[in-house]
Amino acid sequence: MPHNFWQDVAGAFYRWIISLGYENKVAIDIEKLERYRSIVRENPSALLWTHKTHMDGIAVQSVLFENDFPPPHTMGGINMAFGGLGFLARRSGAIFIRRTFQDNPLYKLVLRQYLAYLLEKRFPLTWSFEGTRSRVGKLMPPRYGMLKYVMDAMQESSADDLYLIPVAINYDMINDVKDYAAEQSGMIKRPESLSWFISYLRRMRQPLGRIYIDFGEPVVVKKPSFDDDPLALQKTAFQIGVEANRVTPITLTSLMSLSLLGAAPRAQTIQELQDNMNALREWSKGRDIRFTSDFDDGNNEHMQELINNMVNSKLINRYDEGPETVYAVPERQHAIASYYRNTIVHHFLAKAITELSLVEAANNLDDPLEGFWRAADRLKDMFKFEFFYEPTDKFHESIKRELSHYDADWELQMADRAYVLNMLRNMKPLVAHSTLKPYIESYRIVADVVASLGATESLDEKALVVAAFKYGRQAYLQRRISSKASLGEILFKNGYKLLDSYGLVEAGGEDIVERRKKISQELRILSHRLEQIRALAMPNDLDF
Repeated sequence: MPHNFWQDVAGAFYRWIISLGYENKVAIDIEKLERYRSIVRENPSALLWTHKTHMDGIAVQSVLFENDFPPPHTMGGINMAFGGLGFLARRSGAIFIRRTFQDNPLYKLVLRQYLAYLLEKRFPLTWSFEGTRSRVGKLMPPRYGMLKYVMDAMQESSADDLYLIPVAINYDMINDVKDYAAEQSGMIKRPESLSWFISYLRRMRQPLGRIYIDFGEPVVVKKPSFDDDPLALQKTAFQIGVEANRVTPITLTSLMSLSLLGAAPRAQTIQELQDNMNALREWSKGRDIRFTSDFDDGNNEHMQELINNMVNSKLINRYDEGPETVYAVPERQHAIASYYRNTIVHHFLAKAITELSLVEAANNLDDPLEGFWRAADRLKDMFKFEFFYEPTDKFHESIKRELSHYDADWELQMADRAYVLNMLRNMKPLVAHSTLKPYIESYRIVADVVASLGATESLDEKALVVAAFKYGRQAYLQRRISSKASLGEILFKNGYKLLDSYGLVEAGGEDIVERRKKISQELRILSHRLEQIRALAMPNDLDF
């Protein structure tokens, strides 16, 4: 059980760690925190936070401690229980569990009983929703293990309702991102240890801006519904993911990365960058998307300080010796900038799919409206291993709302190809090229590798990732793909999962070769359409 003395020690230690690189005060809505304080005190509850860096747990614990929140029991991996930190964490509320214990029924029984006890006593729990740090920026698929044990424990307790509170954590800049970029290119991850931790703290000594924490609406699990629905676990996890994404704010770093990567390799003048960011902000405000306070009037000084930090860290280049100041993401930094862009890409997903679907409608002369919806559903399915979606009917409603911002009667006009193209031109800002390119390009690499196999040949995931890296590096040198950000282990693995779900990985009958080539060609066409949209988005460029 946590001890008051050690909680005080941990609170002071966590504040010190945050101060190494970040502003001492974490940005948080205090009024909302007060609401959740009452929920946690009165109900069995768990706070499930997004995981981008080793700072996440520290930031959450520090905020809760500073605001006299009921101290939660933190579920953590045993890899973090090394000397010193493990001693302090255990005595201040951490519960370290094994990474795997599938073959240990006694361990599972004890864990479930202990969790049931904590729920009975109204001790809040907290852990990382994703189970591991996101190496690509966006929210990763949930790890069901801990959530399942907690929901099973609820069955054995007297509790009728379990409150699961999504916690979205975001940062201006993240010290770990350089390591992630290296890992995604094939480098082996350094294991956690006391020496690793000391080195990590040393690297924190640089200006990294602010930390932002927000809480989504609780997902309430009712015991009867859990008993009656075999898919309750998956549905609950996806609700948490959708809600965490909803309250994730757009930071200056992420918005600049989105804009600059969309224009790459072309640099943007300061005016072009400001205009594009303002257009993205105006679009976002009409969709109730949150922004950090850096964008508020009167915060120009802090905004400029953050831009200077981005330049000093070499995330972006600033050239001011010509007639105009221009900004660009250096080619070697594309993977890092892509990470920041990916932290907000879910906000633009429906719009990006809408844009690509309009291009499909313009090319479908028989029934453009039918072609539009077919393309939208196909794209939604294609990225099912990348993003959290609302149910299909709500997904369709979000696309209808998006197009209704431009023309309330758009469905009645879709038979006219000229109307469709004009609609696309008027949908500024265009975002498909700046949000979906790395996913489509990486999937294209995987599909090309699989398409090169014979009917009796197949590759397992590990072998395919190795082959995809080799072919991908060649494709980049030949400029078949636009950026090294499209070369990543997780992207390739998700591409493998997609093709496997289509039955294209294993050896098959006579038609398997043709089916593999068809998906490869489909992804090539999507890449070409992204370039068409990019051409429309660029100032003074001719359309197609």
